[in-house]
Amino acid sequence: MDSDIIFTNGVSLAEMLNDCSIDGIISIDTAWHITAWNKTAASITGQPKNKVFGKHFLTAIPGIKDDIETMAAIRNAFEGCTSFVPASALFTHRHHLDNYYIPLQDPQLGIKGVMNIIHDVAHRLKAAMQLETLHTEIEKRYRQLQLTSSELANFTLISSNDIKNPIRAIYVTIEQLLQTESGQLSNNSKAAFRRIQSALNKMNLLLDDLQHLTQISMPEKPGILVNLDEVLADSLQELQPVIKEKDVQIVAHKLCTVAGYPEQLRLLFHHLLDNAIKFNANGHPFVSISCAAKVAPVNAEGLYKKEYNQVTVTDNGIGMEKEDTGRIFNMFEKLHQHHEYKGSGMGLTIVRKIMYAHGGFIEVESTPGLGSSFHCYFPVTD
Repeated sequence: MDSDIIFTNGVSLAEMLNDCSIDGIISIDTAWHITAWNKTAASITGQPKNKVFGKHFLTAIPGIKDDIETMAAIRNAFEGCTSFVPASALFTHRHHLDNYYIPLQDPQLGIKGVMNIIHDVAHRLKAAMQLETLHTEIEKRYRQLQLTSSELANFTLISSNDIKNPIRAIYVTIEQLLQTESGQLSNNSKAAFRRIQSALNKMNLLLDDLQHLTQISMPEKPGILVNLDEVLADSLQELQPVIKEKDVQIVAHKLCTVAGYPEQLRLLFHHLLDNAIKFNANGHPFVSISCAAKVAPVNAEGLYKKEYNQVTVTDNGIGMEKEDTGRIFNMFEKLHQHHEYKGSGMGLTIVRKIMYAHGGFIEVESTPGLGSSFHCYFPVTD
């Protein structure tokens, strides 16, 4: 298409195309005189084309000669280099305006001038300011949340200790009564005292789990590389009495190394293994712990597809219905209220919070009467 076509109104095709641009377009010749000035440039500067055409560029735009960046960009363009000058509140001529300076080159005659393209970024700057305000507000709310969480954890720790001391005193007093006054107490009275001690133990366990839950968060310092084989060995040693008592067969495969917090991970294994052993009516209890590399799909937690180390704890216990697999992570949720299944109802809540603190998540597969598999997904890190 020939850009020199002149329409009946005397406007050339090149001029028409320039005027259609949403960006301001200005061109100057080698003497710095204005040779093109489209409608957008007129709108941005407030100066119509007929007032500036042929004028010296530095005269047409006040203050531009004091802008060192812009002057250097124009000189660079005359030397054949395209330059970019970002918007700046320091200068009226580029307040919320990005400027590009492009050499106009003739293949035979060389550089004939410079084109200035002006792009209005007011909307972008407004969005950036809104984003900065939002970021500041989020930081403020996050600090408030951290403070509240810290205060809650401290309150729980102090109040739990204050409650545990009288619980311990009551338990010890009852034990002394049973020993010193045993001959004067009926069997029913003794049984009642033992039930009180059992309830006190349950309260003590609940307070311990509440402390664990409130203290689990993403610590300020980054995690370290943790060998899960070592953490698992510690948890198995801790649970050795109940493992021997119930004759549980434990099969521990080679695990992986993850970035995390050793004490939290020890607690995670403790609750998963305790759960697997506790909810097992099989005559031959069996628990398997394994690890595999996985690419997890988008899941209910809203996490995106990426690489994970999947640590799985599988048992041959009582299992559960599929519709119950989401409820078990809720605080104090107990699917089985039988007295033989003792606990605070917070173990799996703690496990899920630990996985969140490690940037991962947990899922469960289960079949009633056949057992359950808990899959812990730890993000793979360099």
